[in-house]
Amino acid sequence: MINIEEIGTLDKRITVLKYQDVDNEYNLTQKKLVPFLKVWARIEPLRGKAYYEQYKEKTEDFTKITVRYRENIDNSMLVKYKNKLYRINTIIDPYEAHVKLELMCSIKKAGVNDE
Repeated sequence: MINIEEIGTLDKRITVLKYQDVDNEYNLTQKKLVPFLKVWARIEPLRGKAYYEQYKEKTEDFTKITVRYRENIDNSMLVKYKNKLYRINTIIDPYEAHVKLELMCSIKKAGVNDE
């Protein structure tokens, strides 16, 4: 079982962003990133994963962002810390203890779909 002391130091202030339908000046609906939550977190880089895709080597760096447990975070959201934007790939609730969430993220690159 996990207790609250095992979360570690939550010393980074992050903003969780989500896409929301917004009407623009032409009364057209478009999706826009809006702030959803501001929470304290711990950010840890993980080892990069190297793989081959169509004969090209690619590396992807993952970052683990740990926050206190919240029900309303899902993997369609993004995390912003300072000038970096992270895409949430996986959300882990260790041991289903509802104490902390581990967000496995990768850096969002401009022009890349979130699918």
